Amino acid sequence: MSVQSMLEHGRRGPVPANATGGKSATRTFRGDIEGLRAVAVVVVIFDHLLGWPSGGFIGVDIFFVISGFLITSLLLKEHARTGRISLVDFYRRRIRRILPVSLFVLVVTVAVGFLLLPSARALSTLWDGIYSALFVANWHFAFVGTDYLQATNAVSPLQHYWSLAVEEQFYFVWPFLLIVIFALVGRRSLSARALVTTVAVTTGVITLGFLAWGFFETSTSPAIAYFSTGARAWELGIGALLAASAPGIARLPEAVRPVLAWLGLALIAASLVLISRDSPFPAPWALLPVLGAALVIAAGVGQPTQRLLFPLTNPLSRYIGKISYSLYLWHFPVAILLATVFATDSPIYLPLALVLMVALSVFSFHFVEDPIRRSLWLENSHTRQRERMLRPAAEHPWGISPARAWIGALVVVTLAIVPISFVAVNARTASGSAVNPAPLGADAEPAVESPALPATLLTIRQAAITAALTSTAWPETSPAFDALGDDSGAPEWVDDNCLSVSEKNAAGCRYGDATAAKTAVLLGDSMAISYMPAIRAALEPLGYNVQSLTMFSCPAVNISVAPKNASDASAAACDDHHAWVYSEVARLSPDLVIMSSLAGSIVRLASGNEGAVALTEWQTATVDTITSLQGSTDHVAVLSPPPASTPFAECKTLTSAPADCTYSPSNLYQKVVASEQDAIEQFGDFAQYVDVVPWLCVDNNCPAFVDNTPVFFDGQHFVREASTQLGPLLAEALFPPAA
Repeated sequence: MSVQSMLEHGRRGPVPANATGGKSATRTFRGDIEGLRAVAVVVVIFDHLLGWPSGGFIGVDIFFVISGFLITSLLLKEHARTGRISLVDFYRRRIRRILPVSLFVLVVTVAVGFLLLPSARALSTLWDGIYSALFVANWHFAFVGTDYLQATNAVSPLQHYWSLAVEEQFYFVWPFLLIVIFALVGRRSLSARALVTTVAVTTGVITLGFLAWGFFETSTSPAIAYFSTGARAWELGIGALLAASAPGIARLPEAVRPVLAWLGLALIAASLVLISRDSPFPAPWALLPVLGAALVIAAGVGQPTQRLLFPLTNPLSRYIGKISYSLYLWHFPVAILLATVFATDSPIYLPLALVLMVALSVFSFHFVEDPIRRSLWLENSHTRQRERMLRPAAEHPWGISPARAWIGALVVVTLAIVPISFVAVNARTASGSAVNPAPLGADAEPAVESPALPATLLTIRQAAITAALTSTAWPETSPAFDALGDDSGAPEWVDDNCLSVSEKNAAGCRYGDATAAKTAVLLGDSMAISYMPAIRAALEPLGYNVQSLTMFSCPAVNISVAPKNASDASAAACDDHHAWVYSEVARLSPDLVIMSSLAGSIVRLASGNEGAVALTEWQTATVDTITSLQGSTDHVAVLSPPPASTPFAECKTLTSAPADCTYSPSNLYQKVVASEQDAIEQFGDFAQYVDVVPWLCVDNNCPAFVDNTPVFFDGQHFVREASTQLGPLLAEALFPPAA
């Protein structure tokens, strides 16, 4: 998935953690494993920057297998050497290996985020950083990702920290399990071979258990499973099983090893092409790259020199693998934050992103990660004294002590932040200084003005839209762009919790004078409730009270929608809601029923229909629904949903202009609107269709703001002020003045 795609969809951004810690489990250096790390990190970077290959996110699975193999090998080797596993030593190594550079990247990312990002998004990034520092980012992002309000939010520059959290949670438990296994097995008088076999079999059983859970969670809660430690643990377990089975694997014939290695690479290559974001993941599709990585690793057990694996063992691959942890940590913040300065399709974005990723990664490895990993930090006094006798305190390939490494880190952060701050300040100054939009040209005439016509509400609105479309600099808006967030939506949704209305809370979701002579009822999903400020502004002055009967992700028309995943109960609840709503409308007998639904609902029909067949089903459901309302109300008005746009957080950068956030109705949107219009026509005066596109666009070009008010807070739901501004237009549409 490219950065642009990530910004548009904002969900399953894949990010592997190369936090394996320590040295190789074997006595001889494994250059092929370093090369395998390079493959993993490169495909992830390609995935995020180019959106290619389709399965680039499987790099995370490769990292998990490598990590499970190396860490378990270290623990088993320690037990073989000392007869015990020291948890203190293990976690001391993990902290020294993982924490310094990860915290360094976190601090820099959050700091730069406050310079470049809107304030609401910067604050969100700070919270992401806190969860990441505590190694619970996977659960944080899983729960945020399944939150309806968060579904369209911009991607966090720290989302990739989820995989570090998975690893550290696994290693919080795995050493204890090994200790328990050795304790139970140690009570029996077993030969060395029997002991190894028992440990391997036990590890295999545990891994199979995690794999079974992965299948279950992927099928029932795929959004959670992607980030879940339980659903991912089997991948680390495969690596652990390799380590536990190493004595047997080491006896493989030499002639078989290249075949296994190349077969493993072939499986990895196949997974890059065959797997997509629609594939059930992590189970079963992660089996493909996991088994591929396992075969490559197994081929080198007992004979680490892989002469026939040049793609992995060449100097470039090995160096990329060496710095892959730093490269992994930096690549995503660079990709996301740089997209706030330059459009992702600009010619400078891709080369600059690559240069920054590599430069920061090389620096972090040689000045932060490696010096601290080799240092005596956290070692006890006995170890410090022994090591100082054996090697100079500053011994390092580059001759850099940990203290100097941190000084160098501060220098590079300063050098990075200063120019970015300069760009940010200048861009924001330029944006804020131009409040009035510029004309199209010196001789340009007002696009909508006509002296022969009276200034109607629509002509005034279209003039404001044209002014926004011709603006060359960002105005000062109210609310401010930087302040847009979940709480910017309709107060009836955000403050009153009236998105999903049932018999329990219906009374609290009725607005206006309770003694008003007329009643209007609102049906639909989040799009409908997003119109509520406009509806109230239009109807309450005319003596209406308004009852909301909306429901999250449930269209106004009586049609069944498919669940977003197996754990999504809203689809079944939607059918029940429809039954209750139509009976409630019959009971209330309102003067007016207003309906609106997101156009995107048509792509998740329970019938599975697509294309023209889906449009026909939607049109038929619209006809049936309005027919069922005859006798229950005097009039039905169907409001078209607004065309979806790109959220501000994604299109408004420090170097962008308002034109970069201009959008147009999609082909699918226009087809849905046309099908609804066709359905309404047969009902004569009983029903009307209100097309809101002229309220938001001129000639199908739609600005991100009108009259210095942002239109949407997330790309499809109105900012409360923008919705209120539509009130007079809606009143005029529902009750047109006499000719």
